[in-house]
Amino acid sequence: MIVLNSEKELIKVENWEDILDRPGYTDELDPNTHTLNEIIGRYAFRDKIRCGLTNCHTPHAKGYLVVTKDGSETNIGKDCGHTYFGVDFDTLSAKFDRDITEKENRDKLWSFTFRLEELRTQIDTLRKQAKGADWIYHNSKSLVGPGNHLPPEIVRRIASMAKSRQPILFTQREATAKEVESLEVMQGRKVSLPHYLDEPIAEIAGLDSLYPENNLRDLLVIELEEQIKTFDEEDIDSMSYERLRKWAKWIGTIDGTLERASKVIESGRRLLNSENLQPLETILRDKGDIALFRKYLKLLERET
Repeated sequence: MIVLNSEKELIKVENWEDILDRPGYTDELDPNTHTLNEIIGRYAFRDKIRCGLTNCHTPHAKGYLVVTKDGSETNIGKDCGHTYFGVDFDTLSAKFDRDITEKENRDKLWSFTFRLEELRTQIDTLRKQAKGADWIYHNSKSLVGPGNHLPPEIVRRIASMAKSRQPILFTQREATAKEVESLEVMQGRKVSLPHYLDEPIAEIAGLDSLYPENNLRDLLVIELEEQIKTFDEEDIDSMSYERLRKWAKWIGTIDGTLERASKVIESGRRLLNSENLQPLETILRDKGDIALFRKYLKLLERET
């Protein structure tokens, strides 16, 4: 691929023959009799081509198209450009690369503006659909935060499981005499009584939707909606190089963020299912807490 940097736009040329046919191009340019004026293009090929300097002709796969003061054009690799044209080449090549990046990023941002409305609709659908992101975020908060919707013991247990990323729900029971005897044999010492064992009850599906990096508000509102609003207020044509680079980098993350949010929504729906959460009732002892928890499960069944 060959990229030429014209005053108004980037021109992409597929065939090297098109460069050979350019007026003023030569593949026999003597650097001792020419002064470098500017770099007008760069290229990268799978097959190597030879350097256009008479005292080099080293084959290379990546290089630049340059113009001398008298209008002659040729192609050179970065190493021979530095060797034969010194600091002038280094300065011009750095500026050329920066200019290309700036134009590519500006073009990327302008192209992205045509996607904004579709993107807003996509985010709105993810948030407001039946048992979508907003519903999951609201009901998930009840599972891991203080409030009046769930017994504190449920909140503590779910928060602990999410923190340790352990989806298996355990309960404790007193070990039998036979189990204590087996433990004492294995450990070679007396076991203090009473001794309690952790016993798995169930696996709580969708627990990963509670992990900090899967916060749906962060993904859809902060990383996307708020950023889109800020971007929409920007003047692309007057953006600095650094600003263009920042927004181009963000654009590259959007599809990944949307895909991740969609997966978190699926996971959140599995989590906020009454049958999935019902085993948590086994850790409750207070009748009032049990009634409160059952009320919460019924609420999940009714809401859409």
